[in-house]
Amino acid sequence: MRTSHVSRIATRYQRLVLYGLDLVLWSRLLSSRRGPIPLELPNSLLKIKTIHCDPPALFVADVNSDLSHWEEGFRAVYSNVFLNLQTPDVISEIRYAHPAPSFKGVYLWDSAFTAQVWKHWNSEVAYDVNRAVINLRDGDRLQHVVSSFSQSAYTQPPVMAWSCMELLDWQSHFTKTEFRENIYQPLKDYHHWLYNHRQHENGLFFWAHPYESGIDNSPRFSTRDESKFADTTQLASPDLCSYIVLQNESLAKMAEYIGQQDAVHEHLQKASQLSERMNEFLWDETDKFYYDLNLKSGEFVRSQTIAGLLPMWAGVPDQSRAEALRQLVLNPECFNTRIPLPTVSREDPDFAKDMWRGPVWINTAYAVILGMERYGYREEVAELSYRLCDGVYRTFQNLRRFYEFYDPERFDLEELNRKKGNWFKHLTLGSKPVKEFVGWTGLINPLVIEQLIGLKSDHGQLLLSPNFPAIMRGKGFSLRLPERKLCIYVEVLINGDYQCQIYDQDGLFNCDLKSGESYDFQNRRIISDE
Repeated sequence: MRTSHVSRIATRYQRLVLYGLDLVLWSRLLSSRRGPIPLELPNSLLKIKTIHCDPPALFVADVNSDLSHWEEGFRAVYSNVFLNLQTPDVISEIRYAHPAPSFKGVYLWDSAFTAQVWKHWNSEVAYDVNRAVINLRDGDRLQHVVSSFSQSAYTQPPVMAWSCMELLDWQSHFTKTEFRENIYQPLKDYHHWLYNHRQHENGLFFWAHPYESGIDNSPRFSTRDESKFADTTQLASPDLCSYIVLQNESLAKMAEYIGQQDAVHEHLQKASQLSERMNEFLWDETDKFYYDLNLKSGEFVRSQTIAGLLPMWAGVPDQSRAEALRQLVLNPECFNTRIPLPTVSREDPDFAKDMWRGPVWINTAYAVILGMERYGYREEVAELSYRLCDGVYRTFQNLRRFYEFYDPERFDLEELNRKKGNWFKHLTLGSKPVKEFVGWTGLINPLVIEQLIGLKSDHGQLLLSPNFPAIMRGKGFSLRLPERKLCIYVEVLINGDYQCQIYDQDGLFNCDLKSGESYDFQNRRIISDE
């Protein structure tokens, strides 16, 4: 017994030393010497992680310009997300996803977004990535992160129910009983935990710590180097409230799917009540923006960050408020930068090209685009999606890497910092964005598939509704989805209409679509937006 005890301690110590060396050496020394990530994955490599089909592929036809960086970047996203997929080990008995090699753990919101990248390649992996987070919950709480040597006392943005509902819309691998027991019930319990542990008496919600929000050094919460943090428990935050509204909606859809009608009503009622409180307490009519509210002083934290745009994702604003937010999104002095949707408005005095203080993070930009889509801003969604994807693909073309965050004005990292002045973070993770990061940077591929090419699913019923900006007229896009045995070709005509070819298991089909029209795969018919 003594020998066994000593052996366990020695093994744990060895793993701890190796983990520390790996963290520092990989991120600070070795990663800069690595060659470019592979663009093609051989079948022998895929089988190691139990993947039996090739990743999606994109081909762009354009006689007037070179869009090879789109094809190459699209392939590289899937190579990178594959390399970051982990087989079952001492951390998790289920496959899980590292956001990047430097982040060796299971992270809540990173996984929820990574699952959206996987769902078009291998839907089973997408579910596994999410289920790993659910299985590692601490009681009813979904943990911020679980790694070999640490478990966080916090949670993270609660987007897991939304992510699982998105997967269910595309495909379910579970019976309704399995879905209820393994996904819906744990997420419902987590939902109740948030109401019990993160809700103010006025019905709004707060973060227990800036790290819990995922946006560590945002000017809302901390100094640039994190030497000082705000007491977030005294704030009512628009981003967390938005996530809770969205979680209510997602749980309502799940409850309907498994036949629990009483729960559907309960979740929708809570979503409506919270939306009303957000519009009453967090909306500033002068600035036309959602801010954190300091409950001690009764004053807004007037930091114009992307958190104030996230209520659109949850459908919180009425149409007039949404229109006011749209104007900020389209204002070049605010959020309409070269690579759009920076985390802090350009005109905010605290804007800086340092992590969450100004650079573009793909997950929050993606969420705002989904919010714009929710309010019917089709042209804006096309333009924002195109420029966001093009910016990431061009940066990859220049640097041969994917990163945590991006310069809103350039296709490189020259002016970017990572928590400037924080020596410990520079030692362990470097002074620039972390490399090989597809925890959510890979969301650009779903943007291409779902927003530009316009392939969408409603409980397995596929629709095609292309939506490209005017700059892409005259170009053709071919998308191959091996798991679905589906190929789609979309040509963007000069007049803005679309010629489409669809090849699936039932044969080849052609259709001509106008902007706003959709092709219904199941019934082989065109649906007008009218």
